[in-house]
Amino acid sequence: MTRRRARWLAVAAGVLLVVVLRLLPGVSPGVQLGLVLLAGVLTIVLLAVAFLVLGAWIGRPLASLVLLLALVAPIGLTAIDASGELGVRLPCHRNWAWVPSYLPRASPMRSIRFAVGEVDAKLCYGAPSARGRTMIGGPAIPFGELWRTGANEPTTLRFTGPISVAGVRAADGKLSIYSVPGPRSWEIIANGSTSQWGIESEYTDAVRSRELGRATVPVGSTGDHVEQLRFAIEPRGGDTVGLVLEWERTRVVIPIWPVR
Repeated sequence: MTRRRARWLAVAAGVLLVVVLRLLPGVSPGVQLGLVLLAGVLTIVLLAVAFLVLGAWIGRPLASLVLLLALVAPIGLTAIDASGELGVRLPCHRNWAWVPSYLPRASPMRSIRFAVGEVDAKLCYGAPSARGRTMIGGPAIPFGELWRTGANEPTTLRFTGPISVAGVRAADGKLSIYSVPGPRSWEIIANGSTSQWGIESEYTDAVRSRELGRATVPVGSTGDHVEQLRFAIEPRGGDTVGLVLEWERTRVVIPIWPVR
């Protein structure tokens, strides 16, 4: 293959891969599988082209090493389940012990960084989309049952100093946020375990034993439909901030403040 053809093949595969990844969150589960397989094929094509191009420049052995490092480095950095300052600065942790972590995600990973007084914090969560379904209060997330408060890995909060999450004190620099949704109020669960896969069946007795506490917060309304789960931060007065969850027409505010 000539360099010109390799270049155009890489461009075409790259553009198509971006399109597939952007479409993935908004399609039905049946279509998702086909898009995931297509994304895998396109990724292999890009790696093959990269190997050919690098191999021509620096030799095949060194090209193999460069590509291996390029693949391993993101996994290594996101495999670190860190707390405190390191946890806030590193990319969001991923559970690479589960096969779904290696596949394109229909619920992409999102994160927000914010300050609670002098404490720096970072929230990481998987952002599912409704796609015409009733999620909160429906078959997928029924009222009165445990929810990971997102998708894939559990929603996690990492922070650099002691904080209170809706009145639950946390001082170890990281926690996962589970919830039990209800029509008028939600039970918020702060748990010190963050390395498990988020699916609710993995909330084992060992994970449950790491609970820091539970608190109840009221439910509000967004007014307009919110297609994809999102979190935001709003000031609540003094050093207190509100961690705002919005999805479909549900709005829940979890107050967070520093503990001195």
